[in-house]
Amino acid sequence: MSPYATLDRAGGIRDSVLGRSRISATDLARGKDWRERLPEEGVIEITDRGGTAGWLLSDEGMRALVEGYAYLEEEVERAQIAAMFEARRDSRPLTGEELESAVLETYRARKDELRGIIDGC
Repeated sequence: MSPYATLDRAGGIRDSVLGRSRISATDLARGKDWRERLPEEGVIEITDRGGTAGWLLSDEGMRALVEGYAYLEEEVERAQIAAMFEARRDSRPLTGEELESAVLETYRARKDELRGIIDGC
């Protein structure tokens, strides 16, 4: 499923949740009409004693939600990488003796913290 189709399907599920097609836990156990409604609606709220007990999610709806999460995770990762490159845009990589000196200076500054990690404190 393409990212746009996934987002459309996930958006449809969100709209369904907001519209709240409902079935009581008792009716769920006794009836079968929800089986016909579920593929079309994508999600059905299960209620019990006036509160939400759970959700029925169609196979396609679950797939869309999982793909939607994966898509969003990829977008977050891209944004994080772009932010790292932006933060380092004006920096100059160190090499040779310059790098060695910078590493030693960092070590000296963090020696106690690193010792605590090594000693397990």
